[in-house]
Amino acid sequence: MSPNPRIAAIYIRVSTDDQAELSPDSQLETVRAWAGQHGYLVPEQYIYVDEGISGRRADKRPAFNDMIALAKQKDRPIDAILLWKFSRFARNQEESIFYKSMLRRNGVEVVSVSEPIIDGPFGTLIERIIEWMDEYYSIRLAGEVRRSMVLAAQRGQRQTAPPFGYQRNPAGKPFMVPHPEEAEIIKGVFRDYLAGVPVLRMVDTLNAAGVRTHRGGPIENRTIMYWLQNPVYIGKNRWTTTGRARRDFHHPDSVIVDGDHAPLVSQEVFDEVQKRVAEAAAAHRPKARPSFELKDWMGGVCRCATCGSTLVFQRPHYFICNGYVRARCRDRQMITLEDLHDAVLSRLRADGSLSRPLRYTVTSSDETAQELKSLRLQADQYDKRLARLRDAYLNGVDTLEEYKNARDQLNQSQAETQQRIKALESRSDPQLAETALKKSILSTLATLESDADLHEKNAALKMLIDSCTWQKSTKTLEITYRVFL
Repeated sequence: MSPNPRIAAIYIRVSTDDQAELSPDSQLETVRAWAGQHGYLVPEQYIYVDEGISGRRADKRPAFNDMIALAKQKDRPIDAILLWKFSRFARNQEESIFYKSMLRRNGVEVVSVSEPIIDGPFGTLIERIIEWMDEYYSIRLAGEVRRSMVLAAQRGQRQTAPPFGYQRNPAGKPFMVPHPEEAEIIKGVFRDYLAGVPVLRMVDTLNAAGVRTHRGGPIENRTIMYWLQNPVYIGKNRWTTTGRARRDFHHPDSVIVDGDHAPLVSQEVFDEVQKRVAEAAAAHRPKARPSFELKDWMGGVCRCATCGSTLVFQRPHYFICNGYVRARCRDRQMITLEDLHDAVLSRLRADGSLSRPLRYTVTSSDETAQELKSLRLQADQYDKRLARLRDAYLNGVDTLEEYKNARDQLNQSQAETQQRIKALESRSDPQLAETALKKSILSTLATLESDADLHEKNAALKMLIDSCTWQKSTKTLEITYRVFL
């Protein structure tokens, strides 16, 4: 050891996907031996380790950031940072150059003990080539990992930890099995939602009972909505190949295939829930007033035929164009509360009983199109899997019995998928739409004529009516309905 040793820090990083790297202990032993041979002293507090972390992004490595903060201090407590390889410092060439330049300006060297670099321009060139190769290796490795994950997902293998309602299977296969208590909670959530229990009430009940997510967080509204739309509960696996799309269940890059785990709810229950979710989303209009501010069940439903502004409630008992109130509309569109109620109820009674054409929009067309796209992609994947099965049999990989069993299972899944596609395609039938609409009109009318509270009546109307306008001069109420299929 030199009588005046230079002070150095050691940085060690081990990722989870690189099998060619040394363990943390091996890296430390190698770097320490080199430091002793070359006159460096490494205090214990200057050894920094990031385990199981990729080198692509510096902001994700806490030990690395602590080390950089140390090296940037004005009194410069260290002279060098020692590494096993430059790839431990970074696998992103841009970040590598940035941090090395910053450190050198402060007089701190970055030294790879297994990749000695000569001084001068040629040494700098070699270092840049090494950095480029490290980044290329990282990108290629990430591509291989993603490719293998896509193939595994297409085979129905789960890529993530079990969701709420399931737990890992100690036996190994299937990967996950229902969790006794959590599975009952999921079933109850689906059952309560169809029974009309408000999501907020479910949230309060579960939190009061001490239920927590798998990450230990409280149950929230979005937690319930995520559960209600997750196809894992009907025996499917979903994985998005191009990145995280946790709450986007119609992402075009998502792979949705049959899993080998037991479903918690039936396809029929799941489909009915999706329909209710779409109805609720359509009834929620942007910038609408919270329901607790409503003064009448017609609040926020009817608009001025001239300017399109909402008719707002004015004391003591009438609705008037909000545009007129704010001097933005020339017509004083006004109607008493009683007359507006009578007009709406009379119109619903007539439209629900007479066999006349009605104006309506099919608001679930986007959801249906997305589901059809997903099902057709799934059907295409089944065809590809059948082709791979044939190849495996012809090449002698599978026996005839194995081939027949796997083929029969795939054919059954394919038939179910095609049946579902036909069912969705049949929803475009106008006769089916009008039948469903008249049923909704009569159901809403029954709610309005019942002793339901103000908010329930308002929510029922908003779910049924897409647009409603009042023209005072002709005493005309125009309604365009919303039909869910």
